[in-house]
Amino acid sequence: MNFKKKIKKTIFQLGYKSGLFSALANLGGENFLTVLNYHRVDYPENRPWLDPSLISAIPEDFEAQMRFLSQDYSPVSIKDVLGAISGKKVLPKKAVLVTVDDGYRDFDENIFPIATKYGIKPLLFVPTSYPNGGEFWWDKLYWAVRSWEGDSLDTPYGLFSLATDADREIALKLLRIAIKSGDFKEGMRLVDSLDKESKPKVKSDASDILSWDELRALSDKGADIAAHTHNHPLLTKIPFEEACAEINQSLDVIRKELSQDLPVFAFPDGQPDFFSEKLVEFLKEEGVQFAVTTVDENAALKENNKLFFPRVGVYRSLRLPAFSYRLSPFYKKL
Repeated sequence: MNFKKKIKKTIFQLGYKSGLFSALANLGGENFLTVLNYHRVDYPENRPWLDPSLISAIPEDFEAQMRFLSQDYSPVSIKDVLGAISGKKVLPKKAVLVTVDDGYRDFDENIFPIATKYGIKPLLFVPTSYPNGGEFWWDKLYWAVRSWEGDSLDTPYGLFSLATDADREIALKLLRIAIKSGDFKEGMRLVDSLDKESKPKVKSDASDILSWDELRALSDKGADIAAHTHNHPLLTKIPFEEACAEINQSLDVIRKELSQDLPVFAFPDGQPDFFSEKLVEFLKEEGVQFAVTTVDENAALKENNKLFFPRVGVYRSLRLPAFSYRLSPFYKKL
C-alpha cells in the first residue's frame, strides 16, 4: 500500500470511529441524497458461473452496512424521493436510498430480507426480458473466458493469452472494455458465439434471475421494482429509436406484470458515455420523474439532475470506514 492510500485509510478509520463522517453528513443541505448502487449480495462460491465482479458485498458485510445506515442515517424509499421531487416533502438530513440493479436471485435470498430487517426499502431495477430465463452478457463472457479450453482466445478484438488465471482476468477486462466501446451488437454476437463454445455450467434448475412470479411475490411483500430497459443494452450504442423502445417497453412490462407504475428508471451501465441529453429529454416526455446513473457521487436533488442522478457504488472490498466516507457530502474530495 502506497503512502497516499495509507493516509486515506487512516482518515477513513478516524472519521468513522469518531463519528465525524456521520456528523458531516448533516451538512448536505436540503434534499441532499446518497443513492447507493448494489448489484449482487452473495458468496462467489454459491454461483461460480456468474461474474464475481458484480458482487457488491457478501451477506455479512451487507448486513453491517444496513445496520449502520439504520442507526446513523435516514434511509428513505423511492416514494420519499418522488415526494421531494414533487415538492410535497423535504428529504430528511442524511437521506440514503438503497438501489439494486438487475434482479439476480440473491435480491430475494439476501438483499430484501436483510434490508427490511432494518426498516430499509431497497429499490430493485429490472431489465424486463430477463425474468423469462435470460442470462446477462457479462456473465456469459465471464464463464466463457474462465472455462475456455486452451491457452489463447482469438477474437475480432485481438488475440488474448489465457495461459494463466491472471491472463484470463486481463482478457476479461480488455474484452469488456472493447465490447462497451465498440459496436454493441457485434459485441453481443461475439459473446453468444463464445457462450455456445464454452463448457456447460453445472448449476441448479433455478434461474439466476428472479422470475415474474417471484417478483410479484416480492412486490406483494412491499418491494419497489422499477424499469432498467428491456434487454439491458448500452442505450447510446444502439439507434436512438431502439433506445426509446427499450425504455418504453420496460416501463410497460413493469406495469403489466407487477401493477407497479413507478416513474423511475436506471440507465444500463450508467456512465456518461451511455446516457445523453436526448435520452433524458425522452424520459421527461414519457413522464419519468427520477432516473439514476452510475456516476459515482452523491448530490442535492435538483430539477436539473433528477433525470441523471448519480449513485455511489458499493464494492466487495469496501469496509465500513470507507463506506461511511462515501455517505458524506465530502465524498470524492479526498
